[in-house]
Amino acid sequence: MAIASFAAGENIANGQAVYVGENSRLFRASAAQLDTAQTVGIAIDTAGPGSLVRVNLDGTFVNYTNLTPGEKQYLSINTPGQLVAYSGWLGEFNTNSQDAYLQYVGRAVVSSGVEIELAPPVSVLFPTT
Repeated sequence: MAIASFAAGENIANGQAVYVGENSRLFRASAAQLDTAQTVGIAIDTAGPGSLVRVNLDGTFVNYTNLTPGEKQYLSINTPGQLVAYSGWLGEFNTNSQDAYLQYVGRAVVSSGVEIELAPPVSVLFPTT
């Protein structure tokens, strides 16, 4: 498991997916835009702006509830930092009716944990008639 530390650029909670943004600080990741979808890992610590946050880059993160083992977890479009199953991501995509990014973060290995398996974000265009 690889762990890195970054300064937080905003309030970040334990278990939130994060990306490196302005001034090399951490922010809660969101699948709404390419720059915010480029997830680097999951925050281990809860911290405010300017405080150091440890990030799990590629191991198993355990501190969730009600995950279905084997189910892939993606970055939420609407709730920065949150992971959702594909059905949740698709529901947000359809409700928003706009382009977004499908950012695979990892797979649930137990009901409380995700094996982080980051992949590049994939652009998904909302179909127009």
